[in-house]
Amino acid sequence: MNQFVKDTLNLDFPFREAQVDLLCNLLVNNQSVLPPCLFIHGPPSSGKTCLVTRLLHLIGDSIKSSIVNSVSCYTNRILFELILHDLLEDTELNNTRCDHFVQFLNVLKQARIQNERVIIVLDKCEMLEYNQIHVLSKLQELIKSYELCVIFISQVSPTIFDEDIDFIPVIFEQYNSVEINEILSKEKPKKWSKEVYNNFLTVFCGSFIGNCRDLVELKHLANLLFTKYVEPIKDGQCTELNQNLLFRKISPTIQLLLNNVYLATSLENMESLNEDKVKFEKMALDLPYYAKYFLIAAYIASFNSPKYDRQLFVKVSNKKRKIKPPKKLEISTIELVGPKIFSLDRLLAIFYAIIEENTNMTANLLAQINTLTDLGLLIRLGDGKLDSTKYKCSVGFECVNNIGK
Repeated sequence: MNQFVKDTLNLDFPFREAQVDLLCNLLVNNQSVLPPCLFIHGPPSSGKTCLVTRLLHLIGDSIKSSIVNSVSCYTNRILFELILHDLLEDTELNNTRCDHFVQFLNVLKQARIQNERVIIVLDKCEMLEYNQIHVLSKLQELIKSYELCVIFISQVSPTIFDEDIDFIPVIFEQYNSVEINEILSKEKPKKWSKEVYNNFLTVFCGSFIGNCRDLVELKHLANLLFTKYVEPIKDGQCTELNQNLLFRKISPTIQLLLNNVYLATSLENMESLNEDKVKFEKMALDLPYYAKYFLIAAYIASFNSPKYDRQLFVKVSNKKRKIKPPKKLEISTIELVGPKIFSLDRLLAIFYAIIEENTNMTANLLAQINTLTDLGLLIRLGDGKLDSTKYKCSVGFECVNNIGK
């Protein structure tokens, strides 16, 4: 039984072998004592809830279980009654009202829950109050049953809770880029070859993984973008092997989707998003004089590596230097990774490098940056402190090019 469950879970959840082994060793063996409390934590879309749900399904009738989404449990009564309805028969409930933990405890004892193996799963447990987490973590001790386990699942680290809560931690790490690529490759549409889909994933992962590691969102975006990727092949405009042309065809769509990650974008509203983008960028043409220079500087800071700043913007003497012959450039595919973040200091340095006249830094000049942020042309990142705030440019090349003219 234990080996069958492990093999099935490892097949369904690649790169989670360590977590599968630990959970199966703790929960599947019928002769073993269940641990009082497990705390499973990791980033979103890392397989925490899905793996535990699948595990309980495979165990089947050998155990009673209750899986509760803590987001909906805004009162004690809702939380306790949801658990009781999953664990007990209707005759055992007898319209019992549970507003307090003592009542919940008494109902479980009267139902002789101590004689059965029970697992209670509380998903998104960070939404519960501390006292609820504290008492439920000690439920095995209070029920006096060594075959009852409470599993907390959370996106936050257990370090935010009091040290008085005893649990066995189970950590789900973030998938790395290689693992994401491997998982997405299993989503290949049947009528397309593996080579075509792998070529697509090379472009897709290089463009999106820097901005998003949420596997659910990446699967949605990959399905969306692959439809656009194969359109030229379907229309006969190019062959499957012409990767450069296919890449150029979907580049505008990639740029559009990069600005709409997590917004559940669909093919139907892509055109409307593009129209909104055009209106959004036209707004930048009516900016004040210095704000336009700040926006140009922001675009340069977002799309150029800081290592080239000195070469591009620092004024040097006219003294001639011996120039080494240029090395042969390697031809490589450009990865569309979207705008990078930059500091306020770097923005100001580039601003002073590109503006022609001498301008003193004043409060009115700094207010232009806030204006760009309020209009959504710049995105502010950080805690709001002037010396630690980061920014990111949210307009495209066409907009900045028009302003520069």
